[in-house]
Amino acid sequence: MEGPALLPPPPPSSSQQPELDEAKVVNSGVYVHESEAELEATDEPAAVQAETFPTEILVENINHLMFVVHGIGEHKDFVVESYDDDNGSTGESGNFRELFSTMRDSLFSKEIPLSLEIHPIEWHSEVHKSGVDDVFDKISPAASTTLRDVNKRLIMDVLYYSAPKYGQMIVDTVTKQMNDKYMAFMAANPGWQGFVSVFAHSLGTLVAYDILTHEAGEVGSNGVVFPGLAFPVENLFCAGSPVPIFALSRGQLDIQDSVCTGGLRRPKVNHYFNLFHPADPIAYRVEPLVDVGMSDYPAIKLQKADSFKNKTFGEMVLIYDKLTDIASVCNDWDGARIDFEVQRRFFEGPIDTLYAPLSHSVYWSSEAVVTITLLAICRPVVDIITRYMAHNVPLPTLRPRRLVPFTPYKTIKCATTALVRDGFTGAWEPNALFLGHKRVYFAPSAAAVACTKLWSVPLTAKSAVTVDPTDSSAFQFTPDTTNPSPSMFSSTKGTQTLYTTSPAQCQEWVDAINQALASESDEHATTHPNVDGLVLPRGDSDINFFDATLTGTLRTRGMLCDAYNWYVLTDCSLDCYDACPVLKEWTHFSLKVMFATPDHGHIRLVSRHGTSVTFKIPDMERFNLWLATIQQFPDCKLILEDC
Repeated sequence: MEGPALLPPPPPSSSQQPELDEAKVVNSGVYVHESEAELEATDEPAAVQAETFPTEILVENINHLMFVVHGIGEHKDFVVESYDDDNGSTGESGNFRELFSTMRDSLFSKEIPLSLEIHPIEWHSEVHKSGVDDVFDKISPAASTTLRDVNKRLIMDVLYYSAPKYGQMIVDTVTKQMNDKYMAFMAANPGWQGFVSVFAHSLGTLVAYDILTHEAGEVGSNGVVFPGLAFPVENLFCAGSPVPIFALSRGQLDIQDSVCTGGLRRPKVNHYFNLFHPADPIAYRVEPLVDVGMSDYPAIKLQKADSFKNKTFGEMVLIYDKLTDIASVCNDWDGARIDFEVQRRFFEGPIDTLYAPLSHSVYWSSEAVVTITLLAICRPVVDIITRYMAHNVPLPTLRPRRLVPFTPYKTIKCATTALVRDGFTGAWEPNALFLGHKRVYFAPSAAAVACTKLWSVPLTAKSAVTVDPTDSSAFQFTPDTTNPSPSMFSSTKGTQTLYTTSPAQCQEWVDAINQALASESDEHATTHPNVDGLVLPRGDSDINFFDATLTGTLRTRGMLCDAYNWYVLTDCSLDCYDACPVLKEWTHFSLKVMFATPDHGHIRLVSRHGTSVTFKIPDMERFNLWLATIQQFPDCKLILEDC
């Protein structure tokens, strides 16, 4: 059951006591126990579950690695100096990655647990540090230096790539970076099960296309030897791509008797996307070079992201399924559509020529481009939705496995505020982390979990509880007043009458308190989570309600109005909080394999499917505390890393 926010007390009335709205309060602050919160209905993969068309599907993490290759010109923002480097937060690379994070959070995160790691690939500097810029400067006349500088930084990249020597340099650089980053990623995520995509822009699309249309060791038409990638590629996304015009200029198409019959070589990927803006002078269509009949059929217009707001993932898939229906295109067309057009903005039509230079970079800030990319990356779930549609079965509810109900019936050893790395952006964001026995739990902040404590009464052998003789839905609790706790206010030193919603709930509280009293003595110890480093919202708030025995919203009568507060019974105390935590669900991560890097304060948790999460505890004392606590768990494999 969920724990909704506490209801406010009803307005005071001098004529009558307010009535308790049982329908609204009955579940307030009541939670499922730990075993129920983490009990999954099935361990089967989502695709297996879908075979019987259930109404709800538990979706496992979608693991994906995507390389982003830039186009012409200098791109310092594509250079990542170190794992802790924040340079990716600026420039095209950083803005693009940030947009992915934003669209994930707004459209996908509630239903799709996507673990996407984005790695930029930078090749421009390798060519220009070879000495070509110095030669270019020496041969450039003094006049028109600004235009010549543009030629040096931009136009020359196209000429360099067309030359065997520098083309080889660029191909080698891009291939090596991808392979090295892939191998490093696999080493950091043992057992990783996922897919790899390549997103490229401008001249970068031609580089990626050439790499993916040649086998390892194959020699291109200009003498470039292709080393080959060490991994298969699921999706190739080409934005603002000159691939079609280069295929034409290279003579790679089938043209006989002045008639083109196609002939464009398809890249060795499962899915190929050609994304273009109609005003982009660098971008061209691909489909007519695969099948000339497709020139009579327009490209698919990408839907604006606003059209997906407040829609489920299944409804989003349904929209694109209708748009990409191949039954409406050329009979000879085989497979999925390739050409996707970015829609113009309302002001672009009248100023096509003026807007053309800017249109070539529109992809980095296009929500529509990011949305179609994310949909393609989420293909394992898209295929499930498509199966339901094909059989005319109502679409299922999708629930991420990694989201579990929040519950205070859990033993928490440590809690702290730490920096968690976002694989989308490469940035480190503060989160509240809670270390349980088998899992680490993540909340956006401690404020979502912590509550303000009003009072706490210790349980001793001299405490007593009975059902109220005048009301079977209420119980009376009498604390031990011989040795009052510092957190006991004067109002709690006498007998407390607490009202539940039913005799059954009342008896549950009485039995639970009596059981706690039976195991208590005058000497009792209280064990609370270590909260060193946890940023609490206010001084009188805490998280000491964990390891609870029973919780719920109870009522007390006042002179003017009733008060509703959240009560927590532990093995050693009865505590009253102003309200229950606002958090309903939190993300959990199993403690299976853990990599620790003391030099940087990094802890990386890796699941059995290779999904990972990395967080950083900069304070060495706190880092060592977490390390020592986790080492007590026998089922967790700890691996120490040097850097």
